[in-house]
This record gives sequence, C-alpha cells and structure tokens, in this order.
Amino acid sequence: MKSLSILFTYLLVLPFYLVSAANNLTVDCKNKLREATHCASGSLYGIIEDKPADFSLVSDLHPYVFRNPGRGSYNNQHPYGDAIKVAKRLKDSPGALMSVDLADILPQWPYRWPGLQSWLNEVKSFINDKKASGLDNWYGLEIWNEPDGTWNDRNGSFFDMWKETFKLIRQNDPNEKIIGPCYSWYDENKMRSFLQYAKSNNCVPDIISWHELSGIDGVSSHLKAYRNLERTLGIPELPISINEYCDAEHELEGQPGSSARFIGKFERYKVESAMITWWFVPLPGRLGSLLATDTQKGAGWYFYKWYGDMTGDMVYVTPPNDNSKLVDGAACVDSDKEYISFIFGGPNDGTINAYFENLPSFIGSKANVKIEKIDWKSKDTVSNGPNTISEKKYDISNGKLTVNLTGCNGSSGYRIYITSADGGSSSSGTGNDKQDVEPYTPSQTGSSELSSGGKYNILNRQSGKALGVTSDSTANGANVHQWSENGKTSEEWIITDEGDGYMIMNVNAEKALDVENGSTQDGANVILYSNNGNKSQRWNIDEDGSGYVTITNVKSGKLLDVEKGSLDDGGNVLQWQNNSGENQQWKLVRLDAPKQNTNLSQCSAAITKQGYKCCSNKCEIIYTDNDGTWGAENGEWCGCSKASVSGNKSCPSTVTSQGYPCCSSGNTIAYFVDEMGKWGVEKDDWCFINN
Repeated sequence: MKSLSILFTYLLVLPFYLVSAANNLTVDCKNKLREATHCASGSLYGIIEDKPADFSLVSDLHPYVFRNPGRGSYNNQHPYGDAIKVAKRLKDSPGALMSVDLADILPQWPYRWPGLQSWLNEVKSFINDKKASGLDNWYGLEIWNEPDGTWNDRNGSFFDMWKETFKLIRQNDPNEKIIGPCYSWYDENKMRSFLQYAKSNNCVPDIISWHELSGIDGVSSHLKAYRNLERTLGIPELPISINEYCDAEHELEGQPGSSARFIGKFERYKVESAMITWWFVPLPGRLGSLLATDTQKGAGWYFYKWYGDMTGDMVYVTPPNDNSKLVDGAACVDSDKEYISFIFGGPNDGTINAYFENLPSFIGSKANVKIEKIDWKSKDTVSNGPNTISEKKYDISNGKLTVNLTGCNGSSGYRIYITSADGGSSSSGTGNDKQDVEPYTPSQTGSSELSSGGKYNILNRQSGKALGVTSDSTANGANVHQWSENGKTSEEWIITDEGDGYMIMNVNAEKALDVENGSTQDGANVILYSNNGNKSQRWNIDEDGSGYVTITNVKSGKLLDVEKGSLDDGGNVLQWQNNSGENQQWKLVRLDAPKQNTNLSQCSAAITKQGYKCCSNKCEIIYTDNDGTWGAENGEWCGCSKASVSGNKSCPSTVTSQGYPCCSSGNTIAYFVDEMGKWGVEKDDWCFINN
C-alpha cells in the first residue's frame, strides 16, 4: 500500500491551468499528413497477461504499438508483461503490434549486467521462442533501455554491445526491425555520437527512439532537431518511436488535457509510434493510466477512444505556440464516411477558438457541429464518459468555419465533430460506421440534455406509458413492460454512457435493461439482469428530430418496442427491427436535472470566472485552494458556497485541504492509521474517520 502522503500529493493537482490570452487552433482540412494510424495510442506495460481482463478495453481504442519486456517472470525486471504472452492477446486487436524491450529480460534496476556472451545468449533464446510462437504482430526489438542512465562503462563500451547485439539479431531474426538507442531524453550530442558510430559500423537502427518525459514544450524542437541531425550526418530519414512519453508532472499520466498536446505534436511531426509511460509501477495493465482501476475507465480512456475512432487522413493543426505548454490537438478528415473529427486540450485562459479551413465539399453549405467534453479529476478517478456541450448547425462561408468555446479548462479533453447538415451525411460520432446512431441531445422545450448518470422516466410515444418492471420485481430475468406513471422507482432508470453504448439501469432493482439470452431475433423479450458488460446490455440512443428517441440494442441492432403497439398497462416490451412505428419511439424525462444556479456570487468569483459553476445542491468540500472551496456534481468540479456546504462542516482543514472528505457513516471501518488519525473507504476513495 502506498503511504497516504503520496496519495495526497497525487490529488493535489489542480483541475485547470491559467494562461494570459485566448488560444487559437487552426485545422487545415486540405493539408493531409498521412492516413490515421493512432500512433500515440500505446503504452509501456499498459497491458499484461491478465490485465485488463476485459480485452474490449484495449481493442476499442484501436491501438497501434505496446511496449513490453522480452521476459516477464520473477527472474527479470518485472514478473509480468511477457511480450510473447501479451502479443498473443493483442491478436484480438487487429493492427496492434508489440515492441519488445530486451533489456527488461535482465533483473534489478539499473540492470544487472551478466556479461556480453550471457547477454547475447539471452537475446538469442528470446528470438528462438518468438519465432516458435508463430506470431507475426511484432513492431521490433529494442536492444537496450535508457543507456544514458542504465549502462555502466565498467561493462565495456555501450556502442560495442549495441553492434554485437545488432549483428546477432540480423543473423537470427533478419526480417525483424531493430529499435534504439532508447535514450531517456533527447540529447543532441549523445544522439550524434551514437549515429556516427552506427553509420560507421553498419548498425544503424531501423527505428530511432528516445523518451519524452521532461516537458511538452521541448517535444517539437527535439523532433525538428533530430531530423536536421539526420540530414547533417547523411542518414536517410528513419521512423521515430517515442517509446515513453508523459507530462513532466507524472501524476498527469493519461490526463486528456496533457495527452492532447503530445498527440497533436506526434501527429504533426509524423512520429511513427509513441507509448504512454508507466510511472506507477504497482499498477501495470492500466493502459498508461487511461484506466482508473483494473476494470474501470478513466477520463483518459474516453479521450483516447475519440483518438482511436479517427479514420481517413490526419490533417495539419496549427497550435497557438508549437514550443509551449499551451493547448494543442489532432484532427482527421474521412471523405468516405464524410466527417471531420478534432480532439484537443491543454492549458488555456478559458476561451478556445477553433478555425477550420478548406472544408471538404461533402460538408456542403451548412455543417452540423457537435462539441463534446471529457472531464478529469485524477488518474484514479472513474469516469462516466463525455458530455455534449452543444450541437448546432453552422453556415459555411468560403470553405471556412469558426467554433468558439468558452468556460474551458486545462485538464479536460474536447472534441469537435463535424458532418454535413445539408442531408449529405448520416455518419455518427464514432467515426466507424455510418449506420451507428448519435447520442441523444434533446432540444425540445422542457426536455433536459441526456447526461451520463442522469435519472429518467422513459415514456412510450404511442401509449404515453412509462417503461417499468412487472410487479416491481428486483430479480434477474424480471420482465419489462409499460405502465401508467406511478412515481415508483421501478419506473426510474439511470442512463450511463459506457463508451460502447449506454447502460440503462433500473433504480429499484439496480439491474440493467437486457435482451433475454442475448438474442438477436425479432420478438426477443426485454428483461432486467445484473450488469455483466455484455453487448446485449448496451443501447444506442438516437434522437428522431421531434423530441423523441429510438433505443437500439448494440448487440442485435433492433429497437426497444412495445409489443403489437399495445396501449394497455402491462403491454410487453421486446426488441424488433426498425419499422418507424411510434411504439418504437420514447421520450426521456429527466428526474434529477440540476437546477440552474442564478446567484453566482454564492461561491468564489475566482472559481466562476474560470468557467466552473457554483454547486447547486448541498456541497461537500472535496478540495480547497486559493480560489475557494470545491465540490463536484455530475462528474464536474463546482464551487461550494458557505450557505450550501454540508457534510464537512466539522471535517478538519488538514483533511479537506488535501482533497479528502470525512467519512459520512458513523461506523466506517478503519483500514489505515497515521499521525492524523484513522482512515476508511467510501465510494472507492479514502475518507477521514472524524468521530
């Protein structure tokens, strides 16, 4: 267990950054860089033999290259992550490749050098096992890792070791790519010396590599400097692998706002592969902190899902300052699927202006522009997914479009998704299939926007009756029907965006809306069942333009339907192919919509001027800084007012100032004791026992 002081440090990271001026980003839709590759989607030890257990958490990101050790046992650097075993898992994600860190075959840190011949024997043994596996999803072999810090000159010359290992690989695995030198940071002099030696001794790597861990503001200059170094030395342009990358503040690993800037630069400079680093060694298999737990998604996962959904051509994005820490991003144009997707994030002053130039002809004279946001609190905070900020139509003038965002912050990630509003495109926000449906964002008066985690009545258009459960049952397999509104919780549903569709959870039974036996047939019955993550428990929700939605099962592609268009209480609910009937149309009525806070002076102006709202309900302080006291509602930070504060009135400031609440229960079990007192756990996080 980590000490609480370390955990406190992680939670003290502010959810935003401030800079002095509005930030402008320009997307040139005509300036194509290359086809979408998702170059930055991999990670170091981000996938191991048994984590993530649900492999869809990997494959749904459409990743490119992961980095793992040649061997993973108790005699090696780490007892897990074996490259051959993990490469077998990666076969379930088409296009995903494995980059092998050979040095991690050795034990200890820095590596315990066994002598040159023993080392070469280890490498040859791995190559033999690799070839015997029959796998072909290899990216390449990395001869060494961070020689600028892990190679001891008492072992001999690093360059000579490189040459001998290079020769061995060429002899025993001639078609495999060789990667190096894997310096821990870009050092011009070290890289020049290495390349001069490699060129003179005919051992230039197939893929050049180094890490970027010391600050985003130096990345662009390093990439440009390296290309210039190649030209100076007369070396043909090599693919670049940034085989570890992360913010200089390591606790921001996987944060959308931080990641967006790396992705933007890697795409702009055509880096071939890049892997998120792994600072938190006790937590392998979390995709570089994109997962908040071993099984649950963090905000970073959803941001990289946007990135992984990009198809077609990547196009040029001009940031406000290429050599700074400011906002940056990446964009794609897919002319076949007829959409533009732009993801971005990073420090800003609250206003971001996105300029789109040379829009493709398929957009036409009017564009449908959807703006989404994914908020981040910490790498260990579970996320319910993105929220839609707005969706509206824009007129196109001279092939240009301007989208202005206000209320932005530096930790969140954003996506602008553009399709034609002239009727020329039906492409969805996934960027994968034109037949996918858009998440519902109602516009009718009195309706509330579909918000992940919100509570709803679901009313059938034809009958006007509510989706409910026969006899208010809470059992697995309970039948779902329609019934007159009665105010019972068996007619209330929590709708949560799971990334692969919405889960619709019955409030009374705490069970998910499901199709019996996962059937894909017309007429299959709709029931309740414990959440198991199956596709039959995931639903797409699509607005029909008149304030109603269709609810489509992800697995079967069939719609939630009232059998034979019944108007009666007890009318059975099943699935059926789309027939445009009103018995297949539903209204979502929000039951827990947050009230608008009209008195912004209730909380600190230093909070509201950054685009955050005051908390509308009783506020439990979970963070305090110079700007005021902070709570959270609907997955977003909000400012606490003195009048609204509850729960933490007597909680010591030494606790709340570090981002932790006091435990709400009077009988919380103490799991940890330190000099401050006893600590328990509530809602998967630490709390202080204050009684």
